[in-house]
Amino acid sequence: MTEKHVEHSRNHPAKTETGHTARPLAENNVALVERYFAAFGAGDIEAALNCVHPDAVWHVDGDPEVVTVGLLRGRDAVRRWLERFPDGFRPLAFSVDRLIGEGDDVIGFGRFRHQVQPTSAIVDSDYALRFTIRDGSILRYQIFEDSLLIAAARHSAAPSRQARINGVLYGWDDQGSGHPVLFLHGLFLNRQFWEPLTNLMGPDHRLVTFDMPGHGVSGWREDLDLDGIADDLALWIAENGAMPATVVGHSQGGMIALRLAIRHPDAVERLVLVNSSARAEYPDRIGAWHDRRAALLDDDARDGELREVQRISTAPGWAEAHPAEAASEREIMASHDPASLASALDAAVLRRQDIRSLLARITAPVEVLSGALDHATPPELGQEIAVSVSSGRHRVIEGAGHRLPVEQPDAIATLFRNN
Repeated sequence: MTEKHVEHSRNHPAKTETGHTARPLAENNVALVERYFAAFGAGDIEAALNCVHPDAVWHVDGDPEVVTVGLLRGRDAVRRWLERFPDGFRPLAFSVDRLIGEGDDVIGFGRFRHQVQPTSAIVDSDYALRFTIRDGSILRYQIFEDSLLIAAARHSAAPSRQARINGVLYGWDDQGSGHPVLFLHGLFLNRQFWEPLTNLMGPDHRLVTFDMPGHGVSGWREDLDLDGIADDLALWIAENGAMPATVVGHSQGGMIALRLAIRHPDAVERLVLVNSSARAEYPDRIGAWHDRRAALLDDDARDGELREVQRISTAPGWAEAHPAEAASEREIMASHDPASLASALDAAVLRRQDIRSLLARITAPVEVLSGALDHATPPELGQEIAVSVSSGRHRVIEGAGHRLPVEQPDAIATLFRNN
């Protein structure tokens, strides 16, 4: 187990009955727990056991099939627990963010990211630890963590996760380790859209692919707009150990990524925008979008409309050259709840605001890619973004249409190989 960092703080010194402070005791107890963490992180079982009381109790709640779960007493039992830990978990990241000493107790807070055996599924969880100290040794250990997630990961390697954010159910896949990279897809699609790209990326990134609201398993709420989605994602980044993140956005996803960087600059380290725009929709297209919205809500017209969306969104001949991929994409588009998809269309197109005047606020470096054959968001819109931010670069990909990430995923993957 690798300990990333330890920051500890002591509470105001407790008063004894004689009025003297108990600070030295609390400080000694915190130092003992720090030694335990250092030994555990280094895999030094003997040094860790030197911190443990002979009659220690270890208390870990959760699925009893997880090797670390249960109640143990005695140093020999703790030794076996330490020895078996690698049978249950392969640590990817571990932080002890704060240690607080109070009387005989030390409370620790932090976060971990582990691969759970035998599936190798990755889990993230905040945790709290309570250590009780007696005679200079750890007498009791108890951890509070997301035991439900750990139990599920032991039985399935699926990277899918779900949570409600400000009342909206969001679904995402979370896999890999390293620097966090969030992927936000465009209108009509879902998180699977990114697979041609993520399959090309190396092991040094934590890849998080979202279903945008109104798509896939993600829901909707009244009056949600692109700004609101950006705020939801900023909250997710802050609360899921992904601060700051690289954010990759395609079309609608790029519009959200821009708003995320403007409204929450601390959450974004880098932007990669693909086939996107900072403008409101072209006025001469609004009528066609109203017609498209009506077709999405019409059971008889929906399939034909989605085929037309695919035709105008991809480079000429792509669907014919990739029939299986094209059929899978149409199946995904048809699987969305029509009412939620219509609401997403309203936010992404009909109610989208022009934010060009706000682009100068973006401090993160911005990479912009445009398909040379993209008619939905022509390359000049990408160039407009790149020259309006403090650090922007634009590249036009020849032969690509609006679905650049599936048509030429290597053009985006190259940005991560070179950085």
